[in-house]
Amino acid sequence: MKKFCWILLLIASSSIVAQTSNKNLNSQLQKMKTYLLAGDYENFADYTYPKVVEMMGGKSNMVSATKQAFQQMNNDGFFFTDVTFKDSSDFLKKNGELQCALTQVIRMKTPEGKIESEYSLLAISSDSGSNWTFIDTSGKDKETMLKYFPNLHSDISIKPKKQKFVE
Repeated sequence: MKKFCWILLLIASSSIVAQTSNKNLNSQLQKMKTYLLAGDYENFADYTYPKVVEMMGGKSNMVSATKQAFQQMNNDGFFFTDVTFKDSSDFLKKNGELQCALTQVIRMKTPEGKIESEYSLLAISSDSGSNWTFIDTSGKDKETMLKYFPNLHSDISIKPKKQKFVE
């Protein structure tokens, strides 16, 4: 079950078009989205925070689990239709990492109708903003995220999940 939750985190974080003040972050979010939507999970995995990859049992396990999760979602009638990005936080530094939180708005077609969800995506760079990896909170609270990722800055803003049916 824990592995499935991380798959959902990865899926949700994948389809974002960014508009932050950091051009590298914007570009890499777009690349991550492109790889995911093209089914190129090998390259998609390169944009996932290394500890998440480790928790998934390594890159090959993560790639395999992501493929299976997408296939199951599609079989069950769940499809991403759009993901947008807003409300970038300030950039924070902790233990050699540059971090920020972003709000992602995910639109999904489901058997019950279209759903829009909002929650935080964390962007982390260990080289002062040149290269970024991501952690999708999937609506988990700050305390939970700090438990799994103790290197997160204590001031990072993690918003609760909001979800609603839309037209």
